[in-house]
Amino acid sequence: MHSTLVIGILAAAVAAPLANNTSGPYTDTKGNVWNTLPALSDYATAEEFDALYASEVFTTKDGNRFQIDRPWTAAEASQYSVIDNFLGWSRQGSGNGLRATVNCTHPVDEEYRAKFSSIPPLRTYVIALVELADDALFANWGINFVPRKGYRWDSNDSGDIVQLLDEAYREGGGLNGQDMMIAFSADSTPGGAIGVGYIGLPRQLTKWYQSQSAQAAICQHEAGHNYTLQHCCDNNCIMQSFLDLGAFGNFHNYNENCSGQNHWSTMNNQRNRY
Repeated sequence: MHSTLVIGILAAAVAAPLANNTSGPYTDTKGNVWNTLPALSDYATAEEFDALYASEVFTTKDGNRFQIDRPWTAAEASQYSVIDNFLGWSRQGSGNGLRATVNCTHPVDEEYRAKFSSIPPLRTYVIALVELADDALFANWGINFVPRKGYRWDSNDSGDIVQLLDEAYREGGGLNGQDMMIAFSADSTPGGAIGVGYIGLPRQLTKWYQSQSAQAAICQHEAGHNYTLQHCCDNNCIMQSFLDLGAFGNFHNYNENCSGQNHWSTMNNQRNRY
């Protein structure tokens, strides 16, 4: 088992002065401007939504890039709930003997905190979730997420998922002296996205969704974005645009068309990014 440090008591975040709590309007790769991000519920089928947005990259007004990680359809929820009961990842590798320790800070919003009776079970839950999320990263590339700090953060109930990510970053003190921010929210964000991670930046957010293992898979997917990965169309890879629990821990190892990347070699090249 790789090392972890128990997060101390969640401190209250001191919010920095905000000029604007909006991260949009957003621009896509075709130059279209979006004041509101597209949502699965606006389309007749998931196939229609995915054809338009699975590989699309959006940019905030601050120049940060991200992709939309959509929620499950009802049929997908039924399918993956069965897989969820058997989800696990046995660590056999050791990152080829290399180590890339990534110290993490964890803003947790009021809705997420309300899922727990007190701070100790919340702390235990978050640490276990992050450990499960990084197991494949550690085994393959020696990347070890170490929870160091936690912050109580009060989220904007009207904010979309990208606004929540930026808000967590501001109110939680940025990286808070650590290498990466992994935030957690149970806010009912418009559009239904289940997570977001900036491409090539150490900031991500996981929503309260389905189960602890499902949230670990979201966190692992967002970590892929943090290490510059983009969505792919490989149904055995965690970097698909929707949550595929059957692909948990897997990253494709060939030059794939949708992403234009070999995710395995990209992660290997980026292992010391943070």
